[in-house]
Amino acid sequence: MIKVQMNECMKAVAITGERRVEILSMRIPRPKPNEVLINIRACALCTWEQRVFKGEKKTPLPLIGGHEIAGQIVALGEDVDPQQFPVGAAVAPRIIKACQSCSFCRRGNPTQCIQLNTFHLNGPDVYGMGGFAEYICLESSAVWCFNRSLPFEEMALTEPLACVLHSIYQAKPLFGDDAVVIGGGIMGQLHLMCLNKMGVRTILSEPDKKRRDFALSRGCKYLIDPSSEDAVEAVKKITGGRGAQAVFNTTAIASVGEEGMRMLENTGRYVAFSSIHPDLPISLNPNWLHSSEVVLTGAVNPSIQSFEQAVNLLDKGWLDLKDLITDTYPVDKAQQAFERAIAGDAYRVVITF
Repeated sequence: MIKVQMNECMKAVAITGERRVEILSMRIPRPKPNEVLINIRACALCTWEQRVFKGEKKTPLPLIGGHEIAGQIVALGEDVDPQQFPVGAAVAPRIIKACQSCSFCRRGNPTQCIQLNTFHLNGPDVYGMGGFAEYICLESSAVWCFNRSLPFEEMALTEPLACVLHSIYQAKPLFGDDAVVIGGGIMGQLHLMCLNKMGVRTILSEPDKKRRDFALSRGCKYLIDPSSEDAVEAVKKITGGRGAQAVFNTTAIASVGEEGMRMLENTGRYVAFSSIHPDLPISLNPNWLHSSEVVLTGAVNPSIQSFEQAVNLLDKGWLDLKDLITDTYPVDKAQQAFERAIAGDAYRVVITF
């Protein structure tokens, strides 16, 4: 069990400029009523923070980002049940805000909470979600405890897995359906893993052979190389000319979205999973939309339900994600960690504390 003095300082990784991070010293926060103090042991580098690091996404600086985290409970605020949240327990928190009181939260849509951009601060002068620090205080409702012994690096992938489960919920595939995943990065691979577990026949469109081979080794049924064949025609051939019931675009390329829509069967569902950079318009025939009855939707952030499901899948051993962790770096080598994450061939790079 870790003992912590609240007047001690902690290390925090801050993005301070384009392709530059620094290690800051900050006071360890104190848990308020209904809050849990967590010693963060691992934080994965999401694409969001990578874009800030590269200068593609503008935010206030310094930024202490980080939301794909895992750690241990080290202290409890007043009114927190120690039986439900025992000190020393391994946990994965859902940092993204769900206020429970706005119209979106009350209608069961917490991914659209109006307080989403109200990032939790570990200090009054630093902006960000706070996961790239040694400690963080969060409301107990945002904390999930694990029972199974699991490396913190793998546990940190709970949040991206939950995002993927929310995406699949948006598509509503049925047993025996065909689903196309466009893009074989970590989020694409997580889609494929989950869809395979659901009894959905999976098709991956990805130009990189290593990523196609990775997907094949983990149960993907069909592989398409869009650099050497017409991906839409390949999907139609695989599905007997009908098209797929679900298509997930996990790339940041606008034109791929237009291609993905043409892979759909009538009444199928297209999910724009990734944010698009640059955000360019695509063409859409409204009469096709009218007559085909397809559903075009997006998926952003993990819902509370999907986070619960992600924890259960990992805690009960249904998914093994260790091969999606490309590299780990100690906090003092955070600069190298970010450089490795943006190299282009990584799934997830994790900073450990």
